[in-house]
Amino acid sequence: MTTATELMAAGIAAGPATMLGGPSATGLVATGTTKATALVIAAAVNVFATVSSSKGALLPTATGSPPIAIYNGGANALSVYAAGTDTINAGSAGAAFSVTNAKSATFIAAGNKWIANLSA
Repeated sequence: MTTATELMAAGIAAGPATMLGGPSATGLVATGTTKATALVIAAAVNVFATVSSSKGALLPTATGSPPIAIYNGGANALSVYAAGTDTINAGSAGAAFSVTNAKSATFIAAGNKWIANLSA
């Protein structure tokens, strides 16, 4: 993945370059069947290789977080949860957002809410 420094050298402003050139994690394995046991996401770009039935991932706290990209390369839908009392789209706190296998989703923080966009 391109780093923030490389993006800034190409003329992108520091703020967007830092958000786009954040750390990435590949080969991830989804865990847990609830928000409390889901794999904690720590990178800006996350590629899941293994997603067993009903397994999930937990986003960081929305406030102050950069955009998060998730690709589900597993065989099953990935349940993505928001931290604490944060929500995703119109869901309630604790509700999972489903990222179908072979799809990607981008999560953008807006206060204590994540706005999710699922790929076609």
